[in-house]
Amino acid sequence: MNFQEALDALFERPRRRTVAHRSMTRLDHDRLVDGSAALHVDFHEDDPDHVYLITVERVPRVRLPLPAPVVAAEIGGVRALLVRVSIANHVEVTLDAEDTPRTRATTEGYRAAVTAWAESTGPDRQPPTSPGATTFPHVPITVTDDAGTEYRRTGGSGGGPETPWRMHWDFRPVPPPEARRLTIRFPAGETIFTLPGRR
Repeated sequence: MNFQEALDALFERPRRRTVAHRSMTRLDHDRLVDGSAALHVDFHEDDPDHVYLITVERVPRVRLPLPAPVVAAEIGGVRALLVRVSIANHVEVTLDAEDTPRTRATTEGYRAAVTAWAESTGPDRQPPTSPGATTFPHVPITVTDDAGTEYRRTGGSGGGPETPWRMHWDFRPVPPPEARRLTIRFPAGETIFTLPGRR
């Protein structure tokens, strides 16, 4: 078992084979209060030459002030709004759709499709894709700061019946201590945030 296969076995479905046996032990029950924990993981026969030490840390998510949604782009007649920017161990940019008769009708159609899918019995049926996941992934988003940090988009998530238009995009790294301002750029303009606790 190589390192990537170990990660797959821990956090994803194994890509090539089933892990025969795994044990996981919590090493530091007394450290939960400070927001971190350590786990010892042993794959036994699958990786007899290694064990894995996993450190888990709880990181606060700081929401940057945004008094009202900001228009980011318009795609296919739907206005994408910047509704939240947060910082944790990354920068999270959240888009949602402007509430219009068109987006409400699309939402109703998507929820009806989700209900039909949930009631279906076919094993190969895929769940319907949320309207946000089909409309917003290609909105160009750039994150910069006054320290010259190079941010890269590393992932994203969103959708689902409750918030079908909402999409979260993750950028890394976290802003460095010397950064004072964070700028989010979209086709429709830019929004500048003052980073909290920095002078």
